[in-house]
Amino acid sequence: MNRTLTIPSFSRPLWAEIDLGALRHNVRCLRSHNGKLIFPVLKANAYGHGMLHCAEALEGELQKSEMFCVASVDEGIQLRNAGIAAPILLLSALLPEEAKNCLEHNLTVTISSPELAGALNDAARQQGQNQAQAHLKIDTGMGRLGVAPQDAADLWEQISQMPHLKITGIYTHFACADEDEDEMTCEQSDLFKKSLNHCNINWQDTKQMRPMLHAANSAATWRHPFTAFDAVRPGISIYGVSPFASKVLSATLHAKLRPVMQLKAKVTLTKRLPSGASVSYGATWRSNKMTRIAVLPVGYADGYHRSLSNRGKVLLRGRPCPIVGRVTMDQSIVDVTALDPAVQIGEEATLWGRDLPVEKVAESAGTIAYEMLTSVAARVPRIFKGSGD
Repeated sequence: MNRTLTIPSFSRPLWAEIDLGALRHNVRCLRSHNGKLIFPVLKANAYGHGMLHCAEALEGELQKSEMFCVASVDEGIQLRNAGIAAPILLLSALLPEEAKNCLEHNLTVTISSPELAGALNDAARQQGQNQAQAHLKIDTGMGRLGVAPQDAADLWEQISQMPHLKITGIYTHFACADEDEDEMTCEQSDLFKKSLNHCNINWQDTKQMRPMLHAANSAATWRHPFTAFDAVRPGISIYGVSPFASKVLSATLHAKLRPVMQLKAKVTLTKRLPSGASVSYGATWRSNKMTRIAVLPVGYADGYHRSLSNRGKVLLRGRPCPIVGRVTMDQSIVDVTALDPAVQIGEEATLWGRDLPVEKVAESAGTIAYEMLTSVAARVPRIFKGSGD
């Protein structure tokens, strides 16, 4: 079914176009590039793109043993309530009391401690389940979640004595795979392998009856193929966005991937300002000549960062036009003097998308594309296209 949602008549003329066909294209591209199993990351509302629609669009793409990744129990339950039957891995730390809820919704938990392992084992026993499934995480340098490498073998042994808990995956997470230097990623990969060896798990033997091994995020998937193991966990790259600061590496990805989100708005007002006129709060910008401005119904409450004040640009008629004055809660102002004929109310502006990458907008805002995408507020309507291709 090809579902296309239109902007509600009562909404502001601001929306995010979500191309689900591009999402599927990107996953297929990653699969052909890497040849490994794909665990698409759908956390944070699919990086702002709409988790339920993205999961629905990708579930048919998943192969046997592939799974979605989310951050919280609530996200997993939302997917289950929407009818998503694919395996779901929870990437974040959980409280022991959340174990029961995870098992009731068939969610695969990440274990970093004996306390959570014990809670899962007890919850499975109480619910009459044969074995709860979980993935063990090893901290090789991220310093966040995961058991310390020197303690991994002991935890592995403890879990092996728990009759109602089965580890079906083991993984780690890279801290610097998106950076220009490769040393730490190599060190983390080697430490992961050593930790597996201490657990008597032969990471090289793909025929061994062992847990599935995964480590590579988007950056490592593209840049460090030696880190792929059995599966990869691409997040931002499935949405057609580069994880790299390097413009060379980003250009390589942009040649293959398609951006899934385009953030757009319509001009709601145009004005002519005389020379010397100020714009927006604080009067941080003044015209030095007669200036035509256009008002866009987008502000920091929508996720369009205030740091883009006097720095950002939008596209109108395919041409870059600068943001002038401070971005306010609900509106931004653009200098459109250079456009001829004059811009009219109702014309469409692109805040980011195919011709204005969100990475470039994020650079102007002094942040990263991850934050720009996940900041897009719930009050911004999503229009989903390409559901049936």
